[in-house]
Amino acid sequence: MKHKYFKSLVVAGVFIGLGLNSQMQAQNKSEVEQIRKGYNLTKLENLKQNLQRKASEEKQKALLLAKQKGWQTKFTTKDGSLVELQKVVDGKPIYYTTFNAAAAKSTRANHLNTGGSLGLNLMGQNLSAHVWDGGIARATHREYDGAGGTNRFTVGDGSASVNFHAAHVTGTIMASGVTASAKGMAPHAKAVGYDWNSDTSEATTAAANGMLVSNHSYGYRASQIPDYYFGAYIGVSRDWDEIMFNAPQYLMVVAAGNDGNDNTSNGSPLNGNSSYDKLSGHSTTKNNLVVANANDANVDANGNLISVTINSSSSEGPTDDFRIKPDITGNGTSLYSSLESSDSAYGNLTGTSMASPNVTGSLLLLQEHYNNTQGSFMRAATLKGLALHTADDAGASGPDAVYGWGLLNVKKAAEAITQKGNQSRVEELSLSSGQTYTITVDSDGTSPLLASISWTDRPGTANTGTVNVTTPVLVNDLDIRVAKSGTSYLPYKLTGPTTSAKQDNNVDPFERVDVANASGTYTITVTHKGNLTGGSQNFTLIVTGTTGTSVCDATVPTGVNASDVASSSATVSWSVVTGASYDVRYRQVGTSTWTTNAVSGTSTSLTALSPLTSYEAQVRSKCSSGSSAYSASVNFTTPDVPPISCSSTVSTFPYGQGFESGDGWIQITGDDGNWVRKSGSTPSSGTGPSSASEGSFYLFLEASTNNSAGQIGHNATAILESPCFDLSSATSASFSFKNHLFGNNIGTLTVQGSSDGTTWADLWTASGSKGNQWNSDSVDLASYAGGTVKLRIVGKTGNGWSSDIAVDDLSVATSGGSDTQAPTAPASLTASNTTQTTTSLSWTASTDNVGVTGYDVYQGTTKIVTVTGTTYNVTGLTANSTYSFSVKAKDAAGNESASSNIVSVTTQAIPVNYCASKGNNSSYEWIDYVAFGGMTNTSGNDSGYRDYTDKIATVGRGGTYPLVFSVGFRSTSYTEHWAVWIDYNRDGTFSSSEKVATGVSASSGNLSENVIIPSSAVLGQTRMRVSMKWNASQTACETFSYGEVEDYTVNITANAANYVAFSETNTERLENNVISDLITYPNPATNYVNVKARFRTDKATYRIVNTIGATVKSGVFTPNIDVSQLNSGIYLFEVNDGQKQITTKLVKK
Repeated sequence: MKHKYFKSLVVAGVFIGLGLNSQMQAQNKSEVEQIRKGYNLTKLENLKQNLQRKASEEKQKALLLAKQKGWQTKFTTKDGSLVELQKVVDGKPIYYTTFNAAAAKSTRANHLNTGGSLGLNLMGQNLSAHVWDGGIARATHREYDGAGGTNRFTVGDGSASVNFHAAHVTGTIMASGVTASAKGMAPHAKAVGYDWNSDTSEATTAAANGMLVSNHSYGYRASQIPDYYFGAYIGVSRDWDEIMFNAPQYLMVVAAGNDGNDNTSNGSPLNGNSSYDKLSGHSTTKNNLVVANANDANVDANGNLISVTINSSSSEGPTDDFRIKPDITGNGTSLYSSLESSDSAYGNLTGTSMASPNVTGSLLLLQEHYNNTQGSFMRAATLKGLALHTADDAGASGPDAVYGWGLLNVKKAAEAITQKGNQSRVEELSLSSGQTYTITVDSDGTSPLLASISWTDRPGTANTGTVNVTTPVLVNDLDIRVAKSGTSYLPYKLTGPTTSAKQDNNVDPFERVDVANASGTYTITVTHKGNLTGGSQNFTLIVTGTTGTSVCDATVPTGVNASDVASSSATVSWSVVTGASYDVRYRQVGTSTWTTNAVSGTSTSLTALSPLTSYEAQVRSKCSSGSSAYSASVNFTTPDVPPISCSSTVSTFPYGQGFESGDGWIQITGDDGNWVRKSGSTPSSGTGPSSASEGSFYLFLEASTNNSAGQIGHNATAILESPCFDLSSATSASFSFKNHLFGNNIGTLTVQGSSDGTTWADLWTASGSKGNQWNSDSVDLASYAGGTVKLRIVGKTGNGWSSDIAVDDLSVATSGGSDTQAPTAPASLTASNTTQTTTSLSWTASTDNVGVTGYDVYQGTTKIVTVTGTTYNVTGLTANSTYSFSVKAKDAAGNESASSNIVSVTTQAIPVNYCASKGNNSSYEWIDYVAFGGMTNTSGNDSGYRDYTDKIATVGRGGTYPLVFSVGFRSTSYTEHWAVWIDYNRDGTFSSSEKVATGVSASSGNLSENVIIPSSAVLGQTRMRVSMKWNASQTACETFSYGEVEDYTVNITANAANYVAFSETNTERLENNVISDLITYPNPATNYVNVKARFRTDKATYRIVNTIGATVKSGVFTPNIDVSQLNSGIYLFEVNDGQKQITTKLVKK
């Protein structure tokens, strides 16, 4: 938490971890986990740290210049706006300011609330808005209690300074309505408040913890920023885009600002029009929602907009690349809401600051409605897209740089969610590079047909100092078109600050096509320009003005075609007839009997056909009003059964595959991805196995969408194909395998067989969760006996991340005669990766005249497991213990080989914990060199303690070894006490008998001691502690004022290395006599006292203090001090050299 308040947006706050934090969200744990599941939390953590560092650097530079130049760092203007210094750009101070505000009465949110016309009873229950502002709300205000629960406001960053503006913003979102006229948009929601310092890093943490919506009613002070900031996509704009791209369900809502009447601050407005181009900072971000402020709207009882005007103070766009900003308009004039001065304080305010929370609170209701009806929360792009798609047009026709897309209408947006799948489409989709997405829809004949796409774009290239750069900052440019009968309808795009047109849009991450007076069927197409960065782009398609029931006219299908003709199958396809289903009939040419299939789509597969046979097929459409005639026949001839193509063939059985040395089978191309080879647990909790069924490795499908290695995502298929199995000598055969199907969204797993490599028959299938265990299943291959067969394992993930499917331990067995020949013995048995309780065994495979079916692993003389692969991970061992292992091979007839070589393994010892010891201040002296047992380490000031246990000295029992160390001084040399311990018995304590060096020195040269390793020392690695303390001796577990401690590792072996006692001339021995930094004589003194110091005294001062603490004499240090005027008695003589204060006793006769 932060402990300094009202600093700057760009001051780093102390880390709030990316783990779940109940204060940071009000959704339940499973909802938050579902949001977080699709995020790259590591990337968000790195981003947070980078933003913290950047903020801190900018803030500290600004405060330093402010002190030099006399700038104000924080103040309140006459209109009550809070202003605070943020950073310095081109020598100018950049300030944040609250946008002095009042807010809207409603955005039709009352139609969603309890008692509203839609009957939805949406109050924001179990949802939170996060509010960054110039301070925080008063947590005890009565409006933050009520029917939605008590204490619904919490502080997210430790801020303590309450602020009227923050209180008003918070109440606009979630005030319960104790005073009816102050009721917020989401009166049962919660709010988390933060001051605006470190907002980017704090928002990164909150987003990673499941935050859906945040409000920001502040921005840069227009009169203080450089001209290039206006309309520009600058660093902070990009930072917010990066946060939202990496947390795609988080939407930032921003007040546009109140500079609408300021036509002078921007000296270089876009196209020279000073009435526009007034947005800056985070209000030029691509992916957020920027809110303009309207006067009270005239709305009828049914929620229909009659008229609305903009408040002249509302800041106008657009951005320099002519993006549509502001995005939308809220009603933010003369809003009555909570204030901070007491628990029952209220007031009226006006401005975009209140229009923004008016929108924020309303959007929470849409998230609540979507979660109630769809079982999950929307992507931010969906939420933003709904708001813009359903907004009431205001001002100039179409979107403009004043109102954006118009006045927010959450009633229409909620109706689009309710009608999803019938009169509307709200579809969260993904477009891959080169892909075109196409659907057809039927207009309802009365409403305009509106089709839009919305996406969260990747962060673009920031402007670093050029005025009015019109180059688009859009990274992935998607396009939407609506077409009918050769006419193509285009989306809106701004062509200037005051003009727009329907044309190709290459700047906005939201496009909407409007078709007035629509009727009939339309084709909607989504494409993209160039290559998509990242290979794909998630987007949301929203369509309104359609009918829930397609208009069906049973016409004869056209485009009937036969394809994929094989020896026993073919595919017949045709063009769509809107709203229709179909009958497909086929027969051998020359016969009179048809076989008819009922089909709902526009293609079907004909199976069980005969090779080398001619067929004909026909199609007709069916509607409730009747059926069409059949189409003309399409003819095709099936080919002969082709010989199977084999790149490799298995003819020795039994056959086994455990994926211990690779994928084993072939990863088919052209599907959605590959099976992933894995040991241990799958990355996702609650799905997938925790270990292999046998050996160490298995294959699984990664169903996540958070950039996990090998992910294929939801509803995706991966195919694994076997080598050919030669069953020509078999009378029967079977395929056995282990499968793991565990999770809430498990799809299907299918085993297929083929005798030609082209036509595949399903032999076994399973779907849904089968529990958290490996299941054993087998497939009869008798129908393939006497020939050759290929197998396929086809996995399909389900509709969610919790659908990891895994397979392991595949085998094919056939019938056979007697076998008495044993396999060869396994060779080269080795152990690796040994821990306290586990070790990994591996060996070279055996050979057999028929085939090896498994390996028996022995611990000593006891068989502990049988595996089919050539590795095994042994578990359950005891720490610091020795074991022996061996392996024998066996075949299907039960013949067992001779034993492998025997490998001996000693498990690691349990680590011990040591007490802490450190110096609180190592600014003046520190340990700068340690050498022992072949290990050397040169270091600097390590802030009182450093763990160097990665540096290992090697010594042997009975040997004598030189221990060398030295001190580094900043300027003055002091007397330092040294002590070194080695924990010979590895019990986690440093006893007095384990102290191997002790003494005193004021030298900065190398000091040495010879260390004799006792013959009783425990073998293995242990701890050595080197301690240096100023002016007094130390214990091994002490925290002291000045000095430093370093810990090292010593590896004790059985035999002493060839070392001799240290005797080089460039080292000094430690003194065992006490050395003082300060000596006074004579002592007792009569008239003068002589002073000798072991440190620099050129800038030192002294003072003499009596027994009651009073200073009786002081001055600049000299070697001879007159004490003749002092009374007889005992005094303390103190010298301060500018770094430390050194004291000794002085007696005056």
